[in-house]
Amino acid sequence: SECDKESNRNNIHIKDEISFKNCVFCSEVHFKYITFAPLDSISHDKCNTESNKNPQSLRIDFQHCEFRERVYFTNCEFNGNVFFNHAIFHKYADFHESIFNGIVSFYNATFNSAPNFSTCVFSKLQGTDFINAKIENLTFATIKDFINEYENDNTYKRDKSNATDSKEIEQITKTHKIRYASNARDSFRTIKNVLIANNNLLDASAWHKLELYAKEQEIKLQKPCLLTSAKKWCDLWQLKLYRKTSEHHTDLLKIWHTLMVLNAVFGILFGFILLFSHCQVDLLKCINRCLPCDYVCCNAGKICANMLLAFMFIVLFFSAVKGKISRWIFIVVGYIASFVILI
Repeated sequence: SECDKESNRNNIHIKDEISFKNCVFCSEVHFKYITFAPLDSISHDKCNTESNKNPQSLRIDFQHCEFRERVYFTNCEFNGNVFFNHAIFHKYADFHESIFNGIVSFYNATFNSAPNFSTCVFSKLQGTDFINAKIENLTFATIKDFINEYENDNTYKRDKSNATDSKEIEQITKTHKIRYASNARDSFRTIKNVLIANNNLLDASAWHKLELYAKEQEIKLQKPCLLTSAKKWCDLWQLKLYRKTSEHHTDLLKIWHTLMVLNAVFGILFGFILLFSHCQVDLLKCINRCLPCDYVCCNAGKICANMLLAFMFIVLFFSAVKGKISRWIFIVVGYIASFVILI
């Protein structure tokens, strides 16, 4: 039965030191429900002369390993010192619900796909090392790949098989996508907190950026409405704006280019005003002629003109930020406008 299978998995204990150093795993690997150097087994095993050995000193070595396919360390308990130094994870690496009671090192490890450390426990925060972990390949798109791992989830497969109609399947899919987006956010937050505990704020900011990526995806999947979920709707657009303009304050060049976009927008609006002035057309008078006298007396023409300029600013700015080609066009215009101002 399924219960017997789970029971057998939980009985897998590895008491001795184990090393996979320099190994290359070419296919999918599963290390699920394994206890490495279990405290209870070692302390109660009086017949074994090695039983008095401190489990924290036991070494679990995955240094310089290369995982070319998915790897799963789910629901594992590491009671020794585990090392993934210089390991390369080409695809999904799942460590969720694992417990690390000893020293943990992912020093200089490479993650080409977003890892899953959701609900992990690191007992020794000061002994947990994610320094120099290479996450340059983790982008907003890789978060989507992480979320799509829900398709390989046994719970999702079971719920889908029990569904009776397409609407129920659609709701189940949406629920599991949101769950995986939340798992991604929790995973990045866990690593961020570990780095902050070790006073590594620079690396922590990179993981915080990924955390905000996942948060944006999570809210997007919920499809909030402005009328019913105003806060979530505002949060979604705020996260989008920060990502498009500054990569959540982590990309200095992108921030500088956003400044150039603003210069271009202001330059275009200033040119628009000068054009009408050069043609000797009073924009305010044109607007006032189209409005009733009551509005004219209240300076509605000025208000409408300001609203028109504000609307043009918003349209131009978001048009520049949203598209790649339009962004670079506005950046070039911004540099030209800045050069003209300096002259």
